Amino acid sequence: MGVVGHPFQTADGSKILWYPALRVGQLYAAFAAEAGTLMGVPTGLTDNERLGGTDVDVAVFQQFTQALYDRHRRSNHFVLHGLLRGVLLPSIVMLENGGGSITRTLQGEAGLFDDHDTYKRGM
Repeated sequence: MGVVGHPFQTADGSKILWYPALRVGQLYAAFAAEAGTLMGVPTGLTDNERLGGTDVDVAVFQQFTQALYDRHRRSNHFVLHGLLRGVLLPSIVMLENGGGSITRTLQGEAGLFDDHDTYKRGM
């Protein structure tokens, strides 16, 4: 039987933060990697070739997620908001699942958290 999921787990392997379908996980990991490269910040995500999936260094991932959030909040560009949202909401939920959080500034969120609860339940 082939691989059916793509687990995102803490770097020490102690906690699963998200276990999406294989292609969903691969797509998120690719989007996050590119976003980190374009913003010049490390993601804290590392391929786990032995087990499959992705290891998450929660401390580094928190900084990455904060940088995404700050970029989203500082912009009023509708398309950029949509593009960042696809990486940012799953990142926020994974970070919360790992015990981390971002510092929010309500001004400029542009409805970002409207679907947070839906993501939380769906992930």
